[in-house]
Amino acid sequence: MEIGKLTNEELRELVFAHLPALSERTMIGANIGADCAWINLGEQILVSSSDPITAGGMQSGTLAIHVSCNDIAASGIRPIGILIVLLAPVNATKEDIVQIVDQASAAARELGVDIVGGHTEVTAAVNNFVVTSTAFGIISVKSPFITGKALPGDKLLMTKTAAIEGTWIIAMNHANRLDGKISEELMEQARSFIRNISVVKEGALLGTLISDDGRPIDLQNGGMTNYGRTAVNLMHDSTEGGILGAAYEMAEYSGLGITLYPDSIPVHPATREICDALSIDPLRLISSGSLLISTPDPVRVEDALSAIGVPCTMIGEFTTEGFSIIRTDGSACDFDPPSRDQVYKL
Repeated sequence: MEIGKLTNEELRELVFAHLPALSERTMIGANIGADCAWINLGEQILVSSSDPITAGGMQSGTLAIHVSCNDIAASGIRPIGILIVLLAPVNATKEDIVQIVDQASAAARELGVDIVGGHTEVTAAVNNFVVTSTAFGIISVKSPFITGKALPGDKLLMTKTAAIEGTWIIAMNHANRLDGKISEELMEQARSFIRNISVVKEGALLGTLISDDGRPIDLQNGGMTNYGRTAVNLMHDSTEGGILGAAYEMAEYSGLGITLYPDSIPVHPATREICDALSIDPLRLISSGSLLISTPDPVRVEDALSAIGVPCTMIGEFTTEGFSIIRTDGSACDFDPPSRDQVYKL
């Protein structure tokens, strides 16, 4: 099989088809495009998410914290705790392990998240560091929360720029492949992208942004009452597969179609030049740090994000059916399902 996360079809065939049925307490479980599991605890809801960092190299500690916490934030909830599993190759040194742990600790302190446990092991099963993190948050059943499905007519917004995480990984781990091709100024900008990789601030904010109609609704799964309708219907952190992959997954998860305007997707000059030099598509490059947002009220969302200094761009809209891409010249083409992330081309 090819390197990288399984395709949507492989997930359905090899994983989801073999999982046991969910109990009634699980409101949202494993599914295409579902960032988090939601478990009904009675008065509260536990929201959790796991992610492995397999291509982060010696930056895996930082990424492990941010990527899992981003998934919780994409549910509109602030993460409170995280578990870390660190698998080190046999050639790792004690100093290497300390470096990864120190990175994770610094990122956790920055986000105000507790590292509450996990596992650390040296094993011949891996050739490079693999760090898996499980983050979680808790919300009261009487708090407003995002319903978790895009609706026809919703606009698709994205924050910041495409391929933030991928650009940073390349600049940190594959700089030798860019010698003489990219200016040091752009490389320095790419190495600074780590400062933009968290979406916790914007995700937690949008999770509390109540829409003007504000009426209670009943969730389809779990039968629980949502006390207040948020201005956002669905959010998704753009990880493997990049902006295009994340947008497709949001539509598929919601049972909808989507029209995307790729020429509207902002790409930082450093990202553009690095990707051009390596023949990589920045729109299909791992993009943690850019939050995708489905909303019927884009102006309200844009104003809220602007108030906290987070740029936001409208890049598409959800439809009742069909997947299409429309260019600024009016040409259209089919919107293909997510493929292997471009980072694995390296």
